[in-house]
Amino acid sequence: MKSIIKAILLGSFAVGLASTVSAETPGKGGGTFKPGTYKRAESQEEIQKLKPGYHYALVCMECKSINVKEVKDEKEAEALCHEGGTLHCDACKKKVTIKTSGTPGKGTTSKKVTYLNEEGKECMFVVPVKD
Repeated sequence: MKSIIKAILLGSFAVGLASTVSAETPGKGGGTFKPGTYKRAESQEEIQKLKPGYHYALVCMECKSINVKEVKDEKEAEALCHEGGTLHCDACKKKVTIKTSGTPGKGTTSKKVTYLNEEGKECMFVVPVKD
């Protein structure tokens, strides 16, 4: 009698667990990206193309980490290329200063954006990730 009750309880538990677990279709859902090659954004124009809902990766060359983020609003994309602005690496917590250089019109349509550490060396870059 006890074994029958245990079997019924175990069976109902298994059915309950199976009904609450569901798998997402491959390629769908948040945080999954298609395999491929993604190139860094080097100009203000490329960074400003990031729209709300788009994803981008901040690649820190100091701690060798990649932080993938979602653009919440257009101000966030603008802040990624604002001269004199700052960012922080989520992994190593180091502060990075944004510097723009070059003048639009000499074969380019916008300024080059670099992310510099406290010593003035390039230490981070942005990669737009299309999903």
